[in-house]
Amino acid sequence: MRNGVPPGAQKSTSVKRVPAVKRAAAILWELSDRPTPMNLSQISRAVDTIPSTCLHILRELVSARLVSYDLNSKTYQLGSGIIDLAKSANQLNNFADLVQPHLQAIADRFIMTATATSNIDDQHLALVAYASPPSTISLNVTLGGRVPLMSGASGRCFAAFGGMTESKIKQNFAKIKWVRPVDYETWKKQVELTREQGYSEDREGFVEGVTAIAVPVHMPQGNVIHTIGVTAITAQLEAIDRNVLITDLRKAAEDVSKHLTW
Repeated sequence: MRNGVPPGAQKSTSVKRVPAVKRAAAILWELSDRPTPMNLSQISRAVDTIPSTCLHILRELVSARLVSYDLNSKTYQLGSGIIDLAKSANQLNNFADLVQPHLQAIADRFIMTATATSNIDDQHLALVAYASPPSTISLNVTLGGRVPLMSGASGRCFAAFGGMTESKIKQNFAKIKWVRPVDYETWKKQVELTREQGYSEDREGFVEGVTAIAVPVHMPQGNVIHTIGVTAITAQLEAIDRNVLITDLRKAAEDVSKHLTW
């Protein structure tokens, strides 16, 4: 249960909370985390709100198309209005559009899956764009798929350049599900190396048999909330000139950074 506070939002003692809005936000985030629709009882328990109040809020969310209701199963899920809002937000943040041609060029040149990842809140990162090579066996990736923020190669970039406190980094590190567990001190040294080298690598630590390389994309303000990288079977990366790959990734990141609007 999120108690009405979405990931990335900070509780403030100086701002008076609005209970109805808080509960509506809690419901939306709860539905976003569930792989299947939820009925009224499930939602009311999850957000700790009595069913009658929860029902009134759900009706308003359905009216706004932020939630949809299935009359047959009597269940709720996120509505089409969420997609419209997401499209509008994406128009403001043009990272996915800017990065796509660079990803395709990298995928074509190195014959592997190229990826773009964003820090979507203070707990998760997500794949926001990708490109597959034209004619080869490549890894399947899920657009929009969320994982803990410090995961994989991109997670090391966010830890190195994201401006987070040590305590916050530790909290996020504890949420990672490794296939090859690594202790925090060893991982922190890898983060320091990422800061020195300007790129990060996860060699079969987060996904069995898969190595990922990522470089940070600096925002106009200097912070880092995006990365560009590749994800491939480890043997694929061992067969190419890694220096050339990393150079291309850096050039792509620099070009995208110059054109980001915020």
